[in-house]
Amino acid sequence: MQIAATSLSPSIAAAAAAPRRKPFWREQYVLVAAGAAFGALAGALFPSIAVDFKPLGDTFISLIKMTITPLIFLVVVTGIAQVGDMRAVGRIGLKAFVYFEAVTTLCLLFSLLVVHWVRPGAGVAPASAQQAETVSRYAQAHVGSVSAYLQHMVPDSFVGAFANGDVLQVLVLALLCGIGLLLLGERGTALRGGMERVTELVFSVVHVVVALAPIGAFGAMAFTVAKFGVATLYALALLVGAAWAMMAFFIFVVLGAICRFAGIRLMDLLRMLRTELLVVLGTSSSETAIPSMMEKLPAAGVGRAVVGLVIPSGYSFNLDGVALTLPLSTIFVAQVYGIEMTTAQQLSLFVVMLFTSKGAAGVTGGAFAALAATVIAAGLPAEGLALLLGIDRFMSLARAITNTIGNAVAAIVVAKWDGEFDSHAWTSSITQTLTAK
Repeated sequence: MQIAATSLSPSIAAAAAAPRRKPFWREQYVLVAAGAAFGALAGALFPSIAVDFKPLGDTFISLIKMTITPLIFLVVVTGIAQVGDMRAVGRIGLKAFVYFEAVTTLCLLFSLLVVHWVRPGAGVAPASAQQAETVSRYAQAHVGSVSAYLQHMVPDSFVGAFANGDVLQVLVLALLCGIGLLLLGERGTALRGGMERVTELVFSVVHVVVALAPIGAFGAMAFTVAKFGVATLYALALLVGAAWAMMAFFIFVVLGAICRFAGIRLMDLLRMLRTELLVVLGTSSSETAIPSMMEKLPAAGVGRAVVGLVIPSGYSFNLDGVALTLPLSTIFVAQVYGIEMTTAQQLSLFVVMLFTSKGAAGVTGGAFAALAATVIAAGLPAEGLALLLGIDRFMSLARAITNTIGNAVAAIVVAKWDGEFDSHAWTSSITQTLTAK
């Protein structure tokens, strides 16, 4: 015998209609944290076995990177087309550029002050000749001139940027295509609708890939602990500690103040992005957070066009973590070799870092290439970079977290500045986040 739905009391009917809440242990961020914790434990207890888990983390990052370029292209193109006005696109881009440069300059100056106060390189033994040869070859393979970097921004072909996975080239291509679609007017309506459907497909693929995040975090963390161990941390503990403390201060004090000025709370943003931040921490790659941020922020009231322009460009021009560690690591090398840089030399170094801090890849290793470029451009011994190879993995963890949070804050600030921020949607999203805890 069936019971009619109308015979149920309103409270019972509401309870029946409400979606079942996931058990705590099945939440994505809990699974990611558990994967990273078990990975660290495996690396410490069984290093000879755990070192072979590296492909798990690498494969997950490769899967994420596979979705990055099409996602950025589609979101930027459709975002520009939805703006409907070339002046609005230019306005958002200009405001983002002003914010990026202001924060980057602040990061570089702050790091210069910290490294002169802490002096982490004093008394450290210079690198061995064998290490120096390895790093010199690495630096020569990655360092180019400013003109070469600017030329590199433009892809050789339409598909070349996607094939190489170059985020900056894809961004340039997407900007051009978005402007072209905008100029088509009504004739581009069908094309824009088709691209929006493809965007939904790519996001669906991202959801499948992100479900594998706990496995990726396990493999990446197991390899890190097994390969480098705690002895590496002891060797340059002061440098690593200074970097982490500096970036923690920047996140909670500087970015916290910026968020407060924008009318939001930093802790609300961190709660919203907790899963993404744990994935970044587990994989040491800030790129892994791009797909989810480009989905969550618009849903939380941040203008989609702003997110589509600011987030992808931020991963080339607003790498706060890289800007904070560049002066720290560069002056560290100078201190190791007893080189006292004059005020004029440091001013020149500051200008160089304004360029080298841009365009570093969002994955582990890109920041080291930027550091190599800075050290060589400053005329410092490239051999000193060998000392940083062992700890770069640990530095990259803090860099990735800082880059991710910094870009999320940038999108919110630019959206507020441009009047593309829905406060009611933000409040509702935060309430849902707190309820889901």
